[in-house]
Amino acid sequence: MQIIEADRCRRYFRASEELTHHSSDKGYASASGLLGGGLGARSLFTPRLSLRWIASRDAERLSAFAGDPLLLQKTETIPYPYDVPAAHEWIDEAEILRERGSAYRFAIEERSAPSFVGVSALMMLNRGNAELGYWLGRDFWGQGYGREAVAATVAFGADILKLRSVQAVVYSENTASVAVLRGLGFEEHAFETINVPERGGSRLVRRFVSDLRKAPQPSNVVPMSGKVA
Repeated sequence: MQIIEADRCRRYFRASEELTHHSSDKGYASASGLLGGGLGARSLFTPRLSLRWIASRDAERLSAFAGDPLLLQKTETIPYPYDVPAAHEWIDEAEILRERGSAYRFAIEERSAPSFVGVSALMMLNRGNAELGYWLGRDFWGQGYGREAVAATVAFGADILKLRSVQAVVYSENTASVAVLRGLGFEEHAFETINVPERGGSRLVRRFVSDLRKAPQPSNVVPMSGKVA
């Protein structure tokens, strides 16, 4: 029922020789030593995407995509309007949260023509558990990018953060995200009603959970390859 088990994740997630060497014998309490920080750029690669730490150069496209009213109706916390200064503030906050080990925010890029197309993130809930969030700009919907980005993000959580579980909450009408989560082995645990005044009041959401301690199902993973950029 899970996406990728930590000990076998390297079949699907390869970062660098440094990662392969150290993760086999030491493990990591924090991913800060591998992505960003003083060691330069590090990326997670899928067949068509790369994921890296969100950076100030992403602010303009982040603002443009996040201000799309149709995208806003699929999210809970993005404010409106969402201008470039707000995007910079969110990006600056990302580094602070990463250093604290509280959250890990990735910029999603196309590998064919590197440019920002969306965001994925893991927000730590308690020891060994995190909540997944992600979105893509409208121009990039319907291409299977969500599946690749989610698979890479959870692989990072399993292999580097050593998470036990990842959960995701989506609006019940967001059938595309429901399909992504189910396709990657997340189990649906509950229907809940939450109050989101910025999105019209009460909304029905579906809560999914992936148990990272269970063996992976090969048909439910997206192979990942590549080296550090």
